[in-house]
Amino acid sequence: MANMEILKFIFKISLLIILLISKEGVLDTFRLPEVFYTPVIKSMHQFLIFWLSVNLIVRFNQFVYRKRKKLGHKYSDNVIVGLQNIYYLLTTLAIIVMIVGFFGIEFSKFLTALSIVAAAIAIISKDLVSDILTGILLSFSKDIALGDYVRIGDYKGRVMGINIYKIILHNEDDDIIYIPNSKAYFSDIVNYTQKEIRKYNVEFSIPTDNDVTLEELKRTMDKTFLEYKNYLDPGSEKLKITGINKDDFRYKIQFKLNQVNPKIAEEIKSRILTEILKKIQLMS
Repeated sequence: MANMEILKFIFKISLLIILLISKEGVLDTFRLPEVFYTPVIKSMHQFLIFWLSVNLIVRFNQFVYRKRKKLGHKYSDNVIVGLQNIYYLLTTLAIIVMIVGFFGIEFSKFLTALSIVAAAIAIISKDLVSDILTGILLSFSKDIALGDYVRIGDYKGRVMGINIYKIILHNEDDDIIYIPNSKAYFSDIVNYTQKEIRKYNVEFSIPTDNDVTLEELKRTMDKTFLEYKNYLDPGSEKLKITGINKDDFRYKIQFKLNQVNPKIAEEIKSRILTEILKKIQLMS
């Protein structure tokens, strides 16, 4: 933890201790001015105690987790994000309770009143509640993590964020896609990173009346792969005939990357097909 973070942590602990000492009833002999006992000040006082406690607990757990995993103080993964989402959720609820306290309503009475309208609130905001709950579940899930390349439903991209409402994907066209957590949770998720899919196929066909030979196709393939040799497993490149029909010959090119990189794989596939199309047009 950086020095500034340590100073902030110490300051928050000191402030929490002062707030606890100054809490009404803690020290009967210690009496603050009457203005400190108005509903607004009392509610803000209780909110600060709760917020600081949650903040310190979450930050401490994040710090311990990073130390145990030997991670940098700015590193984030699912556990860090999950703790952060819980912190945001509790802070939001505490703010609501604080505002209600401004009107002199006690917390216990507020809970009683809240339970009466809870069903109605759940119906009205069911999508929001569902997004929040599934967001917390996804945050702690091992199925998807920050930096993973995934397919969620019809969308593909790298996971840039998992917040309390949405998952943020960055696709190959440099688009930023926001997917509601509940939609992602109930969709089919394919995690290409965790599965370490590195083997790819390129399938195409050539009309039988074209004079392109297998040797010429192989030379075209090898020339293209030579440009991407730093990304390929040596010797993984293969060209096969998969079918002979009346009107065309069917081929399959296989290659394997030395690392998980879907963007490069798509680039290689596109380049191969472009070069083969040029060859076909040239020989027509």
